[in-house]
Amino acid sequence: MTVRKCCIENSINERDNVMNNIDVVIVGGLHHNTLGVLRSLGEKGIPKSQIRVLLIGERISKNNLISKSKYIYTDYVTCIERYEEIIPWLVHLADDKKRRVIICCSDGAAEAVIGHYDEIKEWYAAPSLKCDISQLMSKQEQGRLARESGFFLPESKVLSTAKSEEWDIYPCITKPIKSVIGGGKGDIRISHNSAELSHELRTTEADLVQIQRYIKKKMEFQLIGCSLNGGEIIIIPGYTDIIRQPDNTNTGYLLYSPISNLNYDKKAVETFIKKIGYSGLFSLEFIRDENGVDYFLEINMRNDGNAYCVKTAGVNLPFIWCYYQVNGRLPEEALKFDKPIWFMPEFSDIRRGIKTVGVFKWVQQFFTAKSHAVYNLRDMKPFWFQIRHIVIKRIMKSNN
Repeated sequence: MTVRKCCIENSINERDNVMNNIDVVIVGGLHHNTLGVLRSLGEKGIPKSQIRVLLIGERISKNNLISKSKYIYTDYVTCIERYEEIIPWLVHLADDKKRRVIICCSDGAAEAVIGHYDEIKEWYAAPSLKCDISQLMSKQEQGRLARESGFFLPESKVLSTAKSEEWDIYPCITKPIKSVIGGGKGDIRISHNSAELSHELRTTEADLVQIQRYIKKKMEFQLIGCSLNGGEIIIIPGYTDIIRQPDNTNTGYLLYSPISNLNYDKKAVETFIKKIGYSGLFSLEFIRDENGVDYFLEINMRNDGNAYCVKTAGVNLPFIWCYYQVNGRLPEEALKFDKPIWFMPEFSDIRRGIKTVGVFKWVQQFFTAKSHAVYNLRDMKPFWFQIRHIVIKRIMKSNN
């Protein structure tokens, strides 16, 4: 055996040993966010025998978008209906004495896992905070800590849904005071006058809302990253510039560019993450107004719905998080990239995209995009499953 061949085999064996030592639980909803994390780990070479997925939502079938991926065994996908079931399920899974790394892909999953960190830390390497997660999920508390860290925030006020008369700045947006309990991003609304605001407050599911001055934006961007050891190491490879998005979500057709291309307040970002003592995958959301002022919107203490574009660009944040939790050091992985890429969440973008740019241009953008939410030439079954699901749903609707 030649020296070169021996070195190659040793390198392969070392890589296999690293992958075989990483066991992961992905906790989230039936969403491309969860799929993106699964693909990020599978594409890196973590065996599907070492990946478990816990899906939370009502009436989720075992035959679903996630279970169709080639990177997971169908039997290793578990479906539950309530967030309260997450911790008991994790405790039961720990009966096999394996230590696993947790990645959260929804706000509810993050609140459950981080909120019960002390109960599961013996068996799991999980996202964590040094403050109370239930308070930090509040827009009001996030805003206070963000201001203390040096961020700008739009004028805002927290009101009962019965007190629209206490606000007089228009246009404005309303957000549920908590991202998880009693509301979500689907409850975010724009009101142009007091009548519209009163209507939105009457129809929202939340008891308390944050009302905020509407910022006329020059751009809306996210910093998608990974924080280790409570902010001692913060990895932010790039930023998203959201070009086109559906209502009430930050997932949209976007350009993901190297962080070196963005002039932003790095010190405030680092101060904020260290202040809350967060460890885990995250995204920070901002709006830049026409005068170039950046306004903090929120932090998501979980993997972001757009985050697969980071992996496609060349930085595998889910793998970096897992590797660090198992080995206590960073992997020999790229932490930055050079070329911007386009990301398209094709199924949520198609209607808005065709309406905005027309069919031909949208199809061109689809094939030009280097990263997609579901479409993936290396893992096509979820894409075909989603197509079939949409067609069947429309046929059933037309027959009713």
